[in-house]
Amino acid sequence: MYDESKIFNCQEDSYGEQFLINYQKLKLFPIDCWTFVLLSPITFSISVRIIYEFLKDLTLFGGPGDVIFVITLTNGIQSLTQFSTALYVLIEDSAPVKLFCDVIMNINQITGITTSIVFVISNINIFIFSAYPLALVYNTLEKTVKFIRIFNYTLTALIIILVILGFLFNDNIISITLNGMCAISATHQSFWDYIIASFYLFVFLLFATMSIIYVFTFKRLVPKMSSIKELRGKYLRYYQKFIIFSLVMKFFLGIFSGINLLNCYIFLKAYLLPSETCDNVTQALCILGQIHYQYLNFIIKNLLRTCKIQIHQMTQNLRLLCNVKNFILIILEFNLLEQLQKEMKKTQMISMLAGIQMLIKQNQENTILYKDLEIIDDQDDGEGTCSGDLSELIEVSLKPFTPQEIEQCWVVNLNNDLIKSQFHDTLNIQVFQTRCILYAPKIFNYFLTLDNVDLEDSFDVNKNLQNIEQFTGPDGGKSGEFFFFSHNNELIIKTMRQAEVNTYKKRLLNFATYQANNPESLLNKIYGMYTFERVEKSEAKIHFLIMKNLSLGIPRNYILRIYDLKGSEYDREVLAKRSETDLSKLTLKDLDFFKIEQQIWVEQSIMQKLNQNLIKDSDFLEKQHLIDYSLLVMKIDWKDQQQLLYKHQGNQQINVNPSIKEQNIYYHIGIIDYLQQWNVNKSLERKTKKIIKMNLQLDTSAQEPNRYGKRFKQKLVNRILPL
Repeated sequence: MYDESKIFNCQEDSYGEQFLINYQKLKLFPIDCWTFVLLSPITFSISVRIIYEFLKDLTLFGGPGDVIFVITLTNGIQSLTQFSTALYVLIEDSAPVKLFCDVIMNINQITGITTSIVFVISNINIFIFSAYPLALVYNTLEKTVKFIRIFNYTLTALIIILVILGFLFNDNIISITLNGMCAISATHQSFWDYIIASFYLFVFLLFATMSIIYVFTFKRLVPKMSSIKELRGKYLRYYQKFIIFSLVMKFFLGIFSGINLLNCYIFLKAYLLPSETCDNVTQALCILGQIHYQYLNFIIKNLLRTCKIQIHQMTQNLRLLCNVKNFILIILEFNLLEQLQKEMKKTQMISMLAGIQMLIKQNQENTILYKDLEIIDDQDDGEGTCSGDLSELIEVSLKPFTPQEIEQCWVVNLNNDLIKSQFHDTLNIQVFQTRCILYAPKIFNYFLTLDNVDLEDSFDVNKNLQNIEQFTGPDGGKSGEFFFFSHNNELIIKTMRQAEVNTYKKRLLNFATYQANNPESLLNKIYGMYTFERVEKSEAKIHFLIMKNLSLGIPRNYILRIYDLKGSEYDREVLAKRSETDLSKLTLKDLDFFKIEQQIWVEQSIMQKLNQNLIKDSDFLEKQHLIDYSLLVMKIDWKDQQQLLYKHQGNQQINVNPSIKEQNIYYHIGIIDYLQQWNVNKSLERKTKKIIKMNLQLDTSAQEPNRYGKRFKQKLVNRILPL
């Protein structure tokens, strides 16, 4: 098979009949054809099965499912191309120039473009598949999936555009490759050949570098504590098998491709021709192996989900139940990433609660200043930063706080030894090595004492263990932030973005002074701002607030309606898009409120007080240059929970008001999410929405502070609380 007559000379640039004769030298060798004919159908059939399951159950597309889907799809397309090309060569005994890759007539070149795009996209998605687990363990409590998916889709679209543009400007780049397939490979233009070879080398080096970095970073970020160590080892072994297989196969692909290229331009030796076969066989085995790993992981996940359903349905058959449970224990070890992520989240939450308790026990003597823990702005506030300028406040008669108190904070270095000494081994818990910071402790302690809030009890680790076990997060809507409710449901932990930390830190003196002077303010109370820095990744911080829960701890089934109101009408309707009949399970918006409730039905004196206080709060937020805040309105049935209501009634009178229209129904009211400042991003968001909708008068949610405040007061407050 491998004689000198089959050597293709890439430096021959003649066209016409001789050119086509030369291209016949690139015809697949028989062993290549039979390799593709035998292996490609297996790969293709498995790919089709996985694709079918994805299309049947769209929930599987959640990250990293969509990455697996793309890898499977691209591998399936490559298998189909390999099989059809090999079949054509076996039947016609000719290189697939005219049918698949006509280099003269410029027809049927779609195969070459598709093959090239598929190859690059497949490698990009394998790279993303490597990055995804690393992002999960690096950002345990943050929503990383959305960012990774956007990055992947953007890069994929860019690759497709670049390939198509490259073809439009130079259609000769689509040709028969040195291993007999149709793709981007200008085998009669040395410049393009070396550019393409360099690009493929870059893709391989990127993949290899990412894989190596991933392993080392993964080992550093996932601690070797007993609750995680076993999962850590199992997942690393699973990942390393997949990654080593892919790296070895791609390394050999690079070696064989390099030999083919050099033999085409320089050596021109017959004994090097087997490298073309080795290239094709390695490519087929690489695709088959990757599909095998994906299929194994995919099928096991489905079996796990099926078995869980069976357990739920077969509780009356004890013997069968035990068998299914044993089966789950066997296959659970393959579902490692989900388990590892859950354990990391659980440990992170325990660390946060333990850190809160340890900070509560700190003495006021152990304070340091912000300047030692300075947080650098990630964006410029522009004019009017409102950084502690009390002249921006309204009707300030009392100044209970000093700038020095605002700058103080407490710090504790949390570790397992400290936990054992403080908890006296009453709890068998493990924590991350973490630096825990509580900002302005004297300020927040003032409001905790004023409202009689028992922070230590609310976030007691032992009492919150059940909540931690059920915690999945993040679940903070579009922002990606998560909420964690204390065991008594009275307080909430909510993560903050860096910009929100900067915003609140600069305005903390203003907020504290305003709320001290306005005890009937409807701004939802914040009882603490924290930063946690893990020792393993000190450059990445978790910021969070502790806030009052407006529901006051009442069980969820007593909450009839929840409305998130902004005063805007654009994209502010939920019921028109959802078929959910139980409205208590939805967070409804402005248009839903006006259709269902029309207004808040309370006594006229209460209505007047609420109206005045909401307008005053909106004026304050406007002066602080803040936007995007919402009025949260909850309708709660307190009929069977009167004792709990009386417990909170004293300190929450302004927030909890009885309905005059429905017996035992109370409205819980408060302004939430008020730490978003007007900036360039919000301005672009507003303009983009107007352009998309082709409506310059579109009433988007994002507006300048003065316009936002004016709309909030006129179109919301005065409408739902008419005087």
